Amino acid sequence: MKSTTFIGKLIEYMERQNYRIFRRPHEKNIVYIEGVDSDLNLNPDRANEFNDARIVFEFVDRDPVILGRWDATTEPGYHYTDNPMNPKGAARIAFNQYTAWQVGIHGYSEPHESLIQVEPVGVWRDWNRDMIRTGDKFDEGLFGINQHWGYDHPRNDIHTASAGCLVGQTREGHRNFMRLVKLDPRYQADKNFVFTTTVIDGSKI
Repeated sequence: MKSTTFIGKLIEYMERQNYRIFRRPHEKNIVYIEGVDSDLNLNPDRANEFNDARIVFEFVDRDPVILGRWDATTEPGYHYTDNPMNPKGAARIAFNQYTAWQVGIHGYSEPHESLIQVEPVGVWRDWNRDMIRTGDKFDEGLFGINQHWGYDHPRNDIHTASAGCLVGQTREGHRNFMRLVKLDPRYQADKNFVFTTTVIDGSKI
């Protein structure tokens, strides 16, 4: 029987994709859902907006429970699409699951605790600057695709907050995100623990 709840549909989708789901007590699952608001409703996924959802869930008595959900972006904004840091084009992370991030510090002008990329991930290079993945060239590697905060930029203007990173809109929301993921017993046992993150097209759920 198919689930009628958002988290149930998310779990079913992840199972169909053979993604890892961490079910032991207090283990955290990090998921970004593109084109879904933090209230978990589908949206038009307009360019240059914090209109993707960052969520953290865990299992309690075998049931998945969402611990936190925040407005975020999985895509670069206008600034870095038009002024890419890589000559091949701005990076747009490929939908997939990656085990690739450790707790570290992001940024120079405003350094803050974040999840820092330490293993390769796949991206599509927006060489034609149309802000969609269709027709783009695939690239894979260590590109500094970090999970950090969006400097409290307005929801409708990513501005310079993302050149391809996974970015929570607000500073306070990001602090709460980091507090939650650091409660994971695997991180508590090993501060070099590498976190897994899943990036999903919301229309598939």
